[in-house]
Amino acid sequence: MNKNQSGISLVAVAIVMGVLGGAAAFALISMRQDRNLFAEALNKAGAKAAAVAAPAVATVTPPAAPMRKCVINGRTVISNTDCGEKGKVIAIHDSRGIEAPKEPPKPAPEAMPNATDRAIERATR
Repeated sequence: MNKNQSGISLVAVAIVMGVLGGAAAFALISMRQDRNLFAEALNKAGAKAAAVAAPAVATVTPPAAPMRKCVINGRTVISNTDCGEKGKVIAIHDSRGIEAPKEPPKPAPEAMPNATDRAIERATR
């Protein structure tokens, strides 16, 4: 028998399992509130990092070269660098992606009440 333990210590396993359990509890709380707290925390951290890095980033960006469609080695290519001055300039349009379906129109109100509605109306007068 070896007197020394080989592998990960019991304290390291306890710490790892505690962190894993805390993350699972945080995820369950996030699901119960119908929020993604992990993504919100990541966005906050990203916003802070962007604010710190903002002075280092140049504010002026050079204009992008137009996209061109050309044929290179028998293959149709759409590129702003590979085509050079040859090829047709194409316009790129931003889209909204997949949108949720529109609500169906509300049904029109009934113009003429039926016999039951008229009888109820007369009885309540």
